[in-house]
Amino acid sequence: MKPGTAKAKGRDTEAALVRWLRVNGVLHAERRRLAGRDDQGDIAGWPWVCVEVKSGARVDVAGWLAELAVEKHNAMAAIGFVAVRPKGKPDPAGWWAVMPLPDMVELIAAAQK
Repeated sequence: MKPGTAKAKGRDTEAALVRWLRVNGVLHAERRRLAGRDDQGDIAGWPWVCVEVKSGARVDVAGWLAELAVEKHNAMAAIGFVAVRPKGKPDPAGWWAVMPLPDMVELIAAAQK
């Protein structure tokens, strides 16, 4: 895939997730500008949450979670997850969320309060 094509696909994937999040209650979600080594994730407007968006057929969970850890630290976020768009799934309702186990446990504990 050409670099420009990959960038456009990434932008389209992030925009699709933002639209879906807004419809599903994250009213201030928006695409975040690239920040190089100080990257804080791909989606802004969701306090204390860091979201990294991935699109494509290649799965690299360990790499994605390592990237998320850095971005979560940079964003000073309490919770983080990787939103993964599987090949052939344009609707975010069919995407996957990959997150560190401690973040998931924190969410479940908070939901039980």
